[in-house]
Amino acid sequence: MNPFMDISYHGLTRLFVIGAFLCLSSVSGITPARDNLFEADVPVDSQQPDLRTAYMKTALQEVLVRVTGQPEVLKRDSVRSMLDTPERFVQQYRYFTLPESTPPRLMLRVDFDGGAIQQALRQQGVAYWGKTERPEILLWLAIEDRGTRYIVSAQDGSDASGELQQAARQRGIPLLLPLMDLEDQSQVRFTDVWGGFFDGVQSASARYKPGDVLIGRLNRSPSGGWVARWDMRAGRDSGSWSGTGDELGGVLQAGIDTLSERLSAGVAATETGAVAGMTSITVEDVNTLMAFARVDDYLSSLTAVRRLELARVDGSTLQYALQLAGSLDGLTQTLAIGTVLEPSPGGAPGAYRIRQ
Repeated sequence: MNPFMDISYHGLTRLFVIGAFLCLSSVSGITPARDNLFEADVPVDSQQPDLRTAYMKTALQEVLVRVTGQPEVLKRDSVRSMLDTPERFVQQYRYFTLPESTPPRLMLRVDFDGGAIQQALRQQGVAYWGKTERPEILLWLAIEDRGTRYIVSAQDGSDASGELQQAARQRGIPLLLPLMDLEDQSQVRFTDVWGGFFDGVQSASARYKPGDVLIGRLNRSPSGGWVARWDMRAGRDSGSWSGTGDELGGVLQAGIDTLSERLSAGVAATETGAVAGMTSITVEDVNTLMAFARVDDYLSSLTAVRRLELARVDGSTLQYALQLAGSLDGLTQTLAIGTVLEPSPGGAPGAYRIRQ
């Protein structure tokens, strides 16, 4: 039996023998499942078998960029070898049409074997960006289009909303847009977003419980081109970037692409070099079975965590020993952008508590 699994099960028993008097309660704020990172839809001209490999290669390119967060990965020789035979990673595929397009557009949907892709990337020392390390991003996007001003919302049906969702799906970003209902409108005005005033926006964002908040400003010039400015507050970090383009979709895609590259930097796990030794963290306020399951499932799902051991139980505080594929700083960054744990106020480095 895996000794780490053995300790975890015994730790679970100890936790509830010691804490049997505690009452169970529901846990809110669990991050919903991400879209399938290993599925891609690509436009095709026909269903001819001799063209299928080329289309599958295009689909695999999209997936590889998505699960690493970095377009430059396609330039690596080891990754090019994966692209030479994309069929070996395919689980299933099917053709379909987009009924909303005129004329209907023929598409190929390819589902790849995620485990095989992840293993291949690790063997080649390529950093892998898993589902758990992808925070939900709440985007406040203000658009000025030749005198028309508005904040893009989740239900407005605008071209910008559709383009954003498509761009986010292509990069595997869990993207949220505000409802812009009466509650939002009472707290956030167009000028707040346009001016990049994070204080008011952060206050209005609390109801959505996002991992990170992104502010975007998009202006259409008289000549028809677009100018975009982006400001991000991601965990402990912040950053800004800009872009220009003639097409709305292209400018929005470029903004999401840069966001993906920034989020994945430092948190993607790699097998390059030696696996780190055991490190320790503590988690406070674990008072229920559901809370324990939430923490244990979260830590077990982190790509950078190779082994997980519940080493000690002290009341409602758990001490975990972890073996990492990567640096401790990378783990710290991952926990900072997550929605499950937060640093314990006044605690020592490595001390966390459950986010409420």
